[in-house]
Amino acid sequence: MGITFGRFTDAFKPKAKIDKWNECDRLYNEKSYIQSYISFLDYLKDDSVNNVFYKLENGMLTFQFLQGSKEIRGFSDGQKVSAMAIVAGYEKTNVAVFRRLMELNYTLYYTRFAIKDNKIVLKFDSSVLDCSPNKLYYALKELATRADKQDDILLTEFKSLINAEAKTEAYTGEESAVMLKYYRKWISETLQRVSALNREQVSGGISYIYLNLLYRIDYFLMPQGSILNEMEKMSWNYFNNKDLQTIQKIGLLEDDFKKLLEFDDDKVRSNFYGTKSTFGIVQPTNKEGVNDVITNNIQNVKWYLDNNYPDIALVILEYIIGYSLFSYGLNVSIRKILGLLLQVINSDYVSEVNGKNELTVNDVPNRDYLVNEITKYLSLDKDEYPEINMDFTKIKSDTKYDFIKTTLDEIFNLNYKN
Repeated sequence: MGITFGRFTDAFKPKAKIDKWNECDRLYNEKSYIQSYISFLDYLKDDSVNNVFYKLENGMLTFQFLQGSKEIRGFSDGQKVSAMAIVAGYEKTNVAVFRRLMELNYTLYYTRFAIKDNKIVLKFDSSVLDCSPNKLYYALKELATRADKQDDILLTEFKSLINAEAKTEAYTGEESAVMLKYYRKWISETLQRVSALNREQVSGGISYIYLNLLYRIDYFLMPQGSILNEMEKMSWNYFNNKDLQTIQKIGLLEDDFKKLLEFDDDKVRSNFYGTKSTFGIVQPTNKEGVNDVITNNIQNVKWYLDNNYPDIALVILEYIIGYSLFSYGLNVSIRKILGLLLQVINSDYVSEVNGKNELTVNDVPNRDYLVNEITKYLSLDKDEYPEINMDFTKIKSDTKYDFIKTTLDEIFNLNYKN
């Protein structure tokens, strides 16, 4: 299937999709409910991926769409609309499982867990009179994203449950071998690098190293299942546990990475698989979000350069990029440019995946190629933001650090105003 980089986002859809949304809103207000929902499904469909399917026969609209490892099926007859995803199966009833499902139901706004034919399902039902396109969007998003996430959590916690109807695409043996290799290589090298550092003196630098590793693995390897759940908890705990000092937080990150490294090869490979999605997980964020990340972190680079830690200085730049991609749904142009910068830093992995290396020459950024790529990416948003021009004369390319730092400076100055 081929290894891809970066998780799916549905943020900042193109004008043609916005037109579909406006159309479905208009049709709904005109009480043309079935036609409204058809336009809604066209809005959800990613034209580059077969992620949404529908059929209208004898006044009945049936549809399916994909979200990670789950397929969501639904219908509308013009009177009501319903959708469902199978989360897991079981052979024998388990009181602890059912208690957990009841607890989870209290956390849901639009959907509910239910039981059907020895399967745990997540359902949504509504009359069309009470289901505007706006409500339908958030209901199906909750259904899709929670079903995709909870299957992994429930299967990990309750061994009696059975994986059911996983819609995934397997990597080839060669592809999964490369991903496994770098999963272990990146974690092992990071643990070794941190072990050589004085935790009291550079605790902030170690935080950057560990968090950057999280976001690098997420962008390039896109693990699913238990590994993704662990990584999300690691990131959340670091930023939200206000009672711990930095040195305690990096100790927890270190323990978690050691645990991830202890997973056997089969378990790691089982978390690497391709998926298609319809809803992004992170919220749409304007470029100002990236600017804030740059502003809040870029000043820390100088100390590490001045104190002879050039590798940590580059890690901070990579962290700025990785955190932005992990946390925000960005415009397609800025998302692709940031991804390109990550690929330059990790050109060894990219070249092994692609079988060629156009990003660097003798580990020095290939300026002509990269400028051409950035120009192409900027053109993707040029119609909507005609002022997004980059001053390439200010971008240096003597080293990876120079290229990343000066390009981030120019990204900060990009004008994303209509």
